[in-house]
Amino acid sequence: MTDKEIRYEVLWGQKARLRLAEMKPYKIDPKLVFRNSKNILSVKPREKAYDVVEFPDFEFNGYYWIYINNVIIVYDILESEKMVLVDACYSALTGFTLQHFFGEHDTDPL
Repeated sequence: MTDKEIRYEVLWGQKARLRLAEMKPYKIDPKLVFRNSKNILSVKPREKAYDVVEFPDFEFNGYYWIYINNVIIVYDILESEKMVLVDACYSALTGFTLQHFFGEHDTDPL
């Protein structure tokens, strides 16, 4: 079996799914994000990560993260079971994500 044939099962935790559903009023399509995440993360999820979460006192330090359809998805990989566990997601349209995931500070006084 080659690396291209290895597929991971992508599972969303309940809190992450609820958080994703709450983004609908902000013009984020939860179903699209959900489907795309399952498709994208099912093959080589470690290589597709933008980075590893490393913020002081952050609950998900050591987890991987990726940007999909204006959503930051935070996930862990269970290699032995070929599973990707999505434990959190954040709207990429906030100052929190700009600062914590991209390391940028919004200096615009708007």
